[in-house]
Amino acid sequence: MPHVVLEPLPELSTPRLRLRAPVLEDAHALLAIYGDPEAMRYAGQDPSQGVAQLREKLTRDLDTQRRGESARWSVTLPGQLHAVGYLGFFQWSQRERRAELGYMLAKPYWGQGLMKEALPHVVRFGFGVMRLHRMEARVDPRNTASMRLLQGLGFRQEGLLRDSALSEGAYCDTAVLGLLESEWR
Repeated sequence: MPHVVLEPLPELSTPRLRLRAPVLEDAHALLAIYGDPEAMRYAGQDPSQGVAQLREKLTRDLDTQRRGESARWSVTLPGQLHAVGYLGFFQWSQRERRAELGYMLAKPYWGQGLMKEALPHVVRFGFGVMRLHRMEARVDPRNTASMRLLQGLGFRQEGLLRDSALSEGAYCDTAVLGLLESEWR
């Protein structure tokens, strides 16, 4: 199978959202997510220390995308450039046709169903354009909204990694959820 590089990354849109390729300038807007301890509570990483650290993250993410190892989008509202979220696939193995799905949204946009609207388009892209056979997500099981969102898309919990991550100085579990191409509606 030929190696796929998604350069440029196609834009995806929904009635309320535009998913576009990330740019380094998104670091300022994404600090509202990655610098917020509450938003990062279930992410398995410490809050970002500033724009420079986020620019480094975006640089790494864009490099993995150029190598065909990820596909990530900045989430914007129609007619705006300001990113309110970040989502996509990472740990993409083209040989094994699998990738991990992740997503983050700024706190002012929680509870509005935006990820519920965006993720079906991203999952469809993963199985269609990226030719994935399997996608998985790792979630802190205390993040019940994220667990419900993934299960609503057809993901099944396949396991629980006990005490596998640190959150706020304490060990916590990680739920592993998976979705196969044959299970996608």
